[in-house]
Amino acid sequence: MKFSVMIYRSISLMPNALESQPSPYLKDSSKQPVNWLPWTNEAFKQAKELDKPIIVSIGYASCHWCRQMSRDNYEDAYIASIMNRHFVCIKVDREERPDIDLFYMEASRIFNQSAGWPLHAFCLPDGAPFWCGTYFPKEDNGQGIAPWPQVLLRIAEHFRNGREELEENGKNALANLLHLNNANLSDPRDWNKELLLEAGQTLTQAHDDEKGGFTPPPKFPSPMKMDFLFALSETQAVRMNPTFSNRIDFCLQKTLGKMANGGLFDHVNGGFFRYCLDRDWSSPHFEKMLSDNALLLSTYSRALRKFQNAEDLQVIQKTLHWIDRDMGDPQTGYASSLSAEVNEMEGAHYLWTYDELVKVLGTKDADEVKNLWGPFAKSSADLFLPCLINQDVVSMEKQQQILLKLYSDRSLSEKPERDEKRSCALHALLVRGLIDAGIALGDKSLIIRAADLLNWMESSFRLSDGSVASLLYPDQSKSSYGFLEDYAFWAEAMLSFGAISEIWNLGKLKDWVGRAEELINLAVDRFKDPSIPGYYSSSETMKNAGPVRKKSWYDHAIPSGNSSMLRCFHTLGQLAENSAAWQTEYQEALGGYPKLIKQTPDGIGHALCAQTEAAMGIIEISGPEAYIRELADELRNIGHRPVFFVQRNEKSLWVNKQKIELKTEKPKEIIQWLAK
Repeated sequence: MKFSVMIYRSISLMPNALESQPSPYLKDSSKQPVNWLPWTNEAFKQAKELDKPIIVSIGYASCHWCRQMSRDNYEDAYIASIMNRHFVCIKVDREERPDIDLFYMEASRIFNQSAGWPLHAFCLPDGAPFWCGTYFPKEDNGQGIAPWPQVLLRIAEHFRNGREELEENGKNALANLLHLNNANLSDPRDWNKELLLEAGQTLTQAHDDEKGGFTPPPKFPSPMKMDFLFALSETQAVRMNPTFSNRIDFCLQKTLGKMANGGLFDHVNGGFFRYCLDRDWSSPHFEKMLSDNALLLSTYSRALRKFQNAEDLQVIQKTLHWIDRDMGDPQTGYASSLSAEVNEMEGAHYLWTYDELVKVLGTKDADEVKNLWGPFAKSSADLFLPCLINQDVVSMEKQQQILLKLYSDRSLSEKPERDEKRSCALHALLVRGLIDAGIALGDKSLIIRAADLLNWMESSFRLSDGSVASLLYPDQSKSSYGFLEDYAFWAEAMLSFGAISEIWNLGKLKDWVGRAEELINLAVDRFKDPSIPGYYSSSETMKNAGPVRKKSWYDHAIPSGNSSMLRCFHTLGQLAENSAAWQTEYQEALGGYPKLIKQTPDGIGHALCAQTEAAMGIIEISGPEAYIRELADELRNIGHRPVFFVQRNEKSLWVNKQKIELKTEKPKEIIQWLAK
């Protein structure tokens, strides 16, 4: 055995096929003794020639459990030898290939397995999955999860002796995955405004009125759901129903407050963690994603405009500071995520021992806050996670002083690793977050940063043929492909910027509409299903595609591409020169949603928000520069309804291309008129 281990160790020094990959997540596994292959046609060719089953392991750089399983299993020479002997092993960065992640994530649900990362799909040599799982320990940990070596040997034996059953599983899985693309399609004529009210009632009924949130634990931030409720609250039907209106406001304020005051938000450094394991929002998983924070920046900005809550303002400011300080800048772009761990310990940068608190705060303050914070639930040691305390117990001024001291001390320590690849889709979400924050705060500098970031995106994510690259890697190479979300989110960001660009003399609305229209035209050409409603996540010509080309209807960590296209279609249908064609696209796209609204409204928040805005209608206001700027300032603190501003060299005011005659030019009266 010692001789064998020595051989395995010598093998482990040899880099595998991931060494040449641009993804930092894949590179991290390049020195492991597993003979990892990237997702390529050659990998499947090898599996077919060797007639071996495939392991597809999917994860991402900031995921603690991805790293933990990697350390426990893939760096073990004996376990690696089992994997190499019996399987062809493929590793995938889910942020690099969201289409592959979507395919196998849906397969995991088909097999009634939990969905999460690391995700492991066991497949036939052609990639058809016959079973899936997530995290597996190295040894029996007493939690009812089979150890990884045991799983490997059982599946390898089943492949040898019961292959027909596995082939039947794979065949059925592919059929189901194909069926799910269009399983809930409806007729656009089935859609009506009442469906939006029904969806809002379903969401608010599911709300945890004591602790906030819309699901049982684990609790994820739900920006798309809340954005829909913000939009719904502006509709005439809800405004005329005080009971329902108050119910929506209660759910929004409760959830936003609990998320902001508890463990999901990093009160020391700023920014939100990925999710919490418990009902109380006190035990987070500590990875920080650019996606979550960009989306929540928009949501809390809407909350500030509606509720004028000082806590929401503080969340926005601290999130912006964290993005600027720890993630990048508009000239070089922003990293995708921060790791959950430091020195292999999850949360090490964010948790405090009692001795550390005493060193920084002194014994009196350390004793006071540790008793109020309570020990961190996920840890067997006495560790403490800072959160906000009732101001009746400790003043906000003192709490901020304590948090500042903790930040000053911890900023000198080792920080979590960043995944330095730049994502087109995530930058588009951040542009919208900056715009929404700039509007809510009345801060032109944030609007200028959004403009700078849009310019940087143009130089960084465009390919020579005008198409879009999904990723820019640390070595400055670009991916040769883009996904539906890259095109749709970028177009949404352009339209959001165009809405306010003329207020700040940062471009013309018609130019931004034209640029967005170009992107959406490209998206239609590359991703549209020509026969029935819906858009595929990947293009038909994409190299190394999965066994089934998938459509994404549901929001996950980011909105679905189909929901984003829906919003773009409606906006272009009112503002673009070719408006009639886009109105037709919008009506056709609606066919994907009536059944989904009835069955799973909690999974399509972004689409519901787009449909609610469409039902209310876009407002286009044009007039003299000084006047529309004053009007925009008044509109800042009310409403969710999209408003697009255009400068006009005359004194008259125009709304949706109709000249409006008013007895007064006071903006507040015009706002009251618009509300009717």
